[in-house]
Amino acid sequence: MSETTRPTRSLKGRVAIVTGAGALDDGIGNGRASAILLAEAGCDVVCIDLKVELAERTVQMIEKEGLGRAIALKANVTNEADCKKAVEATVEQFGRLDILVNVVGVGGALGTAKDVDMTEWATGMTINVASMVMMSKYAIPAMEKNEGQWRGSIVNLASVAGIRGGNPHLLYPTSKGAIVNMTRAMAHQHAKEGIRVNCVYAER
Repeated sequence: MSETTRPTRSLKGRVAIVTGAGALDDGIGNGRASAILLAEAGCDVVCIDLKVELAERTVQMIEKEGLGRAIALKANVTNEADCKKAVEATVEQFGRLDILVNVVGVGGALGTAKDVDMTEWATGMTINVASMVMMSKYAIPAMEKNEGQWRGSIVNLASVAGIRGGNPHLLYPTSKGAIVNMTRAMAHQHAKEGIRVNCVYAER
């Protein structure tokens, strides 16, 4: 029987962007946890947050553990120009982009269809859904430059609320459900380009 080599789980040589990579104090939110685990697997990580000092703390935690290279960038992912600059800065710093983890999200507008404030609704949909589209818009062309059958991976953070409802407010489950179906569409559209697109369901 021929000896087989177990596939490596190492991400050494890969580069990831994590949006919403900060957390208050030394707390561990989804973004910070994603950044630390990617670094632990050998990935170089770009930690993006609107409050850059929170992303810088994540970088410090990664460096303290001796996990690898990480940098913090300030970016507003609801601003397309900032999304473009974030991807460009990543490629300039590390030479490539392999992974995008879209974490940024908010509870958003309160209320049902009867009383929701539509300005707050639009803001919430922009933060929770459009930000992922805009980051992907610039990440995908960078990933396409990589060699190999699989050139990149995008992970969108959704919620079980997006598939089962039961939330007293309309915006949150609606936006998270949109992320689920957006992920399905993106996965189909970009598979031929060697880009995997997946969804992770947070328990909220």
